[in-house]
Amino acid sequence: MLHVDSFSPLFLTLSFCTILLLPPSCRAELPENHVAFFIFGDSLLDAGNNIYLNGSGTNYLPYGETFFKRPTGRVCDGRIVPDFISEYAKLPYIKPYLEPRFTDHTNGVNFASAGAGVLPETHPGTLYLKLQLNYFEEVVKGLKQQLGDGDARKLLSKAVYLFSIGGNDYNAIQNNPKAAASFRKMYMTMVLGNITAGIKQLYAHGGRKFAFQNVGPIGCMPGTRASSGSEGCLHDPTVITKMHNIALSRVLKRMEQGLPGFKYALFDYYTSLTMRTLYSSKFGFKVGMSACCGSGPFNGQFTCGKKNGTTSSYTLCSDPSEYVWFDAAHPTETANRQLASLLWDGPSHTVGPYNMKMLFEMS
Repeated sequence: MLHVDSFSPLFLTLSFCTILLLPPSCRAELPENHVAFFIFGDSLLDAGNNIYLNGSGTNYLPYGETFFKRPTGRVCDGRIVPDFISEYAKLPYIKPYLEPRFTDHTNGVNFASAGAGVLPETHPGTLYLKLQLNYFEEVVKGLKQQLGDGDARKLLSKAVYLFSIGGNDYNAIQNNPKAAASFRKMYMTMVLGNITAGIKQLYAHGGRKFAFQNVGPIGCMPGTRASSGSEGCLHDPTVITKMHNIALSRVLKRMEQGLPGFKYALFDYYTSLTMRTLYSSKFGFKVGMSACCGSGPFNGQFTCGKKNGTTSSYTLCSDPSEYVWFDAAHPTETANRQLASLLWDGPSHTVGPYNMKMLFEMS
């Protein structure tokens, strides 16, 4: 990981200019090849925002134990996909927007929120997509004050924007038996429409390089299967997930044709994680269908790290690296490393038409 020296000339210039609000002559110049990283999404990408939302984040062990040796709000035993992408791009880990005293956004910002949906009603109290985009607007204002309009626009146009959101929206309607097929199709249109509007909002600020994880295998998650006791992946969640992912691919192709300069990487997160779940040994894992931490069938109940009085109410595996899933719905650090590697520079049938390495290196 690249650590920023708190006494470097760049840090000192940015700090004094920001704190003292000195005129443009004081503004620091970023390196010519600097590429910022902005992250929007749900728990798969949340680096700790939910800690600051009424303490709703996973700010307790064993979350974080593998790498950080403490809980950080990441819903994982260690690092998540954005952390590995930051390492590959030689950036520091991108901080959560809500972290107190986090004001220098020149490396980027993580707006992702565990439980968040595209639609605000999916999980009220989280940072749903529109709210994440509203916070981005505040960041833009701050960057213009810090760098000046021209350099801020330059930073935003060179930046890479990562999205992974939608799974919670579909999970929500899976639990609604009255959601008929016609409603689900309309619902998917609403979800994709909001994602499209968000992309266009970032594009209007100069954003041109976007990366997307499609929705993962909801039907294969230990948490989903625990409720039914199914040994295999569930059919209905799998169908709507596949429908969304096909539609997302088509939406991005149309945007590429209609928005000059728009470039994107679409990562088939669904297939990559499904294969590791069903054929875990082929990817170096011992367990694919059950979670490392939790309780109930497949350790699929969301009890990881929670205690009932003085008695532990969950079980924890001895080595998370042997598992694909850390808890009922989130991969382990080891699985995240593999997935991030594919997103970074995987083959064209897994991520395309660009990968994230290409986007970061693109002028």
